[in-house]
Amino acid sequence: TIPKEIIKNLTKPNANDIHNMEFEVGNKTYYFNLVKINEFDFFLLYGTDITDTKDKEMILTKLSKYFSPQVYNSIFTGELDVKIDTNRKNLTVFFSDIKGFTTITEKLEPEILTELITYYLTEMTNIAIEYGGTVDKYIGDAIMIFFGDPKTEGIKKDAVSCVAMALKMRRKLKAIRKKWASFGLTESLDVRMGIHTDVCTVGNFGSQDRLDYTVLGNGVNLASRLESLANPNEILISENTFNVIKNDIDCTYVDEIIVKGKSHPIKTFQVQKLISKKDRRETIDYETDGFSLMLDKEQIKNTEKIISYLKKSLDHLKD
Repeated sequence: TIPKEIIKNLTKPNANDIHNMEFEVGNKTYYFNLVKINEFDFFLLYGTDITDTKDKEMILTKLSKYFSPQVYNSIFTGELDVKIDTNRKNLTVFFSDIKGFTTITEKLEPEILTELITYYLTEMTNIAIEYGGTVDKYIGDAIMIFFGDPKTEGIKKDAVSCVAMALKMRRKLKAIRKKWASFGLTESLDVRMGIHTDVCTVGNFGSQDRLDYTVLGNGVNLASRLESLANPNEILISENTFNVIKNDIDCTYVDEIIVKGKSHPIKTFQVQKLISKKDRRETIDYETDGFSLMLDKEQIKNTEKIISYLKKSLDHLKD
């Protein structure tokens, strides 16, 4: 039966001549067009069975819950093929986990545990998506996210976005703690975070029947190692990441760590805050074999003398 409100609206002066409707008829879904024929003063009704389309939409909606939005969109726009395929890319990888989570879970009923961890993961994931991160996986309370694939804004912007994401996650913990406390939890909610920028292998891994879109490589292992070394509520980053983001993020040197497979120790840094445009200093810091340059415009007192030395250096290189 066509609702009376629709007929009433169609008979109004200057009303639209076509009205679209979607109805469930039994176990079928139909899309109807109701057309007003003014010349003959009657209505024409015709419909299309869209059950299969609706079923497919429902299936795709369910499937989307198992993919990061970036991966899901790339698959269904044809940018990513569903086959075993990998690439080497410069990525920034993020790991986080809750300190003492196992102890916390032992004191909670399953229903409460599910609600609290779902709330936590949802808030963290929303922030990751906001900053353009690809959520790789959840491992209990731990989260793995990477920047630079399938979409990239460039190595620097990807790294800055990742660190900015981590800072917002840390700020969000205040609200999450209140939620957890409302359930009677007395333990502090403390999260460790680790970030590393490196060339990694990314793509579809797995068997012929089941694929996992993920990242592998020493860079992933180092990001995980940094997370495990971080203090509660600390964002610990590698020297690689620091060198990329140091003009945009305020960081403090922490220590050197020995990493298996590396010929030299890795410097680590603690993330403090974003550097505002007002506080940002114009610097150049570059070093390679036989050459080193550190330029900080705010510290230079004798510009002409510096220019003279740079010109002499350039002439010397040309000889």
